[in-house]
Amino acid sequence: MRFKAKVNLVNFNKRGFLDHFNTRMTEVSKEAAISWLKTVTVIIPIWSRASIATFNQLAESVGFPLNVGISVASVDRLSLGLQTGRGGLIIEKNQKWGFFYETDLRFLAWNEFNKATRGDGSGWYSAHRDGPGPLRFQAAGAADFESFAREVRLPNPIEFISPKRI
Repeated sequence: MRFKAKVNLVNFNKRGFLDHFNTRMTEVSKEAAISWLKTVTVIIPIWSRASIATFNQLAESVGFPLNVGISVASVDRLSLGLQTGRGGLIIEKNQKWGFFYETDLRFLAWNEFNKATRGDGSGWYSAHRDGPGPLRFQAAGAADFESFAREVRLPNPIEFISPKRI
């Protein structure tokens, strides 16, 4: 007795999917950084331009037009902010995607958690009568990122599956 059978298997284009996945995750990382920057930079004061300039490296790496404004302080500290801010994308193909921002600008670090005003003992943190702070831009940025991440959908691998007749 003989049986005839028609068997179909599936072929998964793993390389095609991973290439698509990496491209999409890189795009999503840039979009997340832009969303984060839009949220946090509106909180940051522009008086001497130092604090806002710390975001420049990240902004440039993702194509975000950072507005550092015009200094209204007696001293323009744009260069100080540019020197003390670091940021960019973190991309490790097939493993890790994201962005980072960091600064060691003491004015911004102080004002993130404290309200600096003239005569409060902090001195160099603010020469303005009504100093900034607490800014809490990190918490605002974290909330924005979580909201953004909830809406991200990973690429569907189904389009990389095709029938294979044997």
